[in-house]
Amino acid sequence: MNKILIVHTSWYSEYINEMVQIATNVISDSEREYETTCAPGAIELAALGKHHLIKNKSSYYSGVLFLGIVVRGETSHYDLVTNETFRSIGDLALTYPNISVINNVLCVENSDQLIKRLKINTKNNTQALIELINEKSS
Repeated sequence: MNKILIVHTSWYSEYINEMVQIATNVISDSEREYETTCAPGAIELAALGKHHLIKNKSSYYSGVLFLGIVVRGETSHYDLVTNETFRSIGDLALTYPNISVINNVLCVENSDQLIKRLKINTKNNTQALIELINEKSS
């Protein structure tokens, strides 16, 4: 199958919606199909992705793109969330090596950093997912 799963968070919906729009434009331009699903937060991204891989049999998807935003606050919560999110997405990629996985969870200090990185990172990471899918299918 040539379908891509986009798993995104619900936090910062205005920015997430923009990320989803950028990603879906790049995917559509590559003539691939996609579907989206929304996790309540960054920590839940990998588990929701895995749920869809199991539910639909992993061969249904050629790739998974994770979209999220984590902004540093005043407590250690940021470190816990970012570390666990990246670890769990990495574990998922190793569990399903036949599926291309790209992590586009933006971890930033403030909204200025987010705005600066949102468009270019999302476009570049979505294109990287398509390149990785092509590499794994050759």
